[in-house]
Amino acid sequence: MERTREDEIRSRLDDIAGPDPGAAERALLARLLHSFTAKTPARVDHLGELLRGGDQDAVRDHAHGLKGSAANIGATTLAALFAEIEHAAREGVVPDPDSTFVRIRAEQEIVLGSVARVASELDV
Repeated sequence: MERTREDEIRSRLDDIAGPDPGAAERALLARLLHSFTAKTPARVDHLGELLRGGDQDAVRDHAHGLKGSAANIGATTLAALFAEIEHAAREGVVPDPDSTFVRIRAEQEIVLGSVARVASELDV
């Protein structure tokens, strides 16, 4: 059975706080997820601007930061997309902004929905 994005996120949160976190840990995890949801769309928009601008170093650095944020919450597919961009920029190639952004937006939509569902469980 294939793991869903929510499964991946829950697994990562288990790594962080264990399978049965207390109230303080649940609140911390919820804040982490809410922060990701609040900040990531604007950061992804900025990556799109950087891709269109063609600055390899800026693209590499920004993609690296986004990769870390996504990996930190267990959004492995999204993190892998950012890793591809980071690697390409490190190799001197700025990926095509339009096709790259379509892939990122599609995955981001899935991840943000998953994050919201997991966060709502933690908020209870």
